Amino acid sequence: MVWLSLLVRWILLAAAVALTAWVMPDVSLEGGALAALWVALLIALANVAVEMLLRFLPKPGSFFLLAALTLAVNGLMVWLVSTLTSYLSVDGFLAAVGAAILISIFSMVLAAAAARLLPDTDSRSDATPG
Repeated sequence: MVWLSLLVRWILLAAAVALTAWVMPDVSLEGGALAALWVALLIALANVAVEMLLRFLPKPGSFFLLAALTLAVNGLMVWLVSTLTSYLSVDGFLAAVGAAILISIFSMVLAAAAARLLPDTDSRSDATPG
């Protein structure tokens, strides 16, 4: 069931990337569904790598500084992915930050919708105590 969950999250992230490219004029996605899946995979891998690196760095004391740093890192991540593949084109760092924000929002909305539509696949909820 873990693989099914990962597959669903990957597809939802690809849909979020496609929606972002459709909504934002400075972001374009060429190549259809397979390109969206490839870009989503690159974003997910970059997200994991950044998360691993950030664990070793000190956390800023201010909430606003942390929020600004998170926006900058996510924007940099989207911009980096756009340089790694020809399927995603982002016109500048501010567009990458905007794309990162929209991808996050769309991902959350799509995940919430999927959670309502799909049956609960968490095997822990079926376990009886004792």
